[in-house]
Amino acid sequence: MLKQMLNIIIDTLKNLDKKIIKILKYGLKFCFAILLLSTIILVTYLFFVHSDFVFQIGLLTFQIGLCFIAEFFASAIAVDTISKQSL
Repeated sequence: MLKQMLNIIIDTLKNLDKKIIKILKYGLKFCFAILLLSTIILVTYLFFVHSDFVFQIGLLTFQIGLCFIAEFFASAIAVDTISKQSL
């Protein structure tokens, strides 16, 4: 069941329009930059500043980066599905 769902998602991602893939790649680069920033903040907390505020900021930016990644994938699939149905 889970393997079938993953295969459907992978097939859907392989069949995306080239423009949507380009936007998805730029979005993922942006998200990974956010994740890198959050990692730097959390390493700073771990080695230099032991403040709860710094930890919360690092954790929040990490969560935002992960949410953006999920949103970019979901939006790419939704936009591709809508554009294929309208043609």
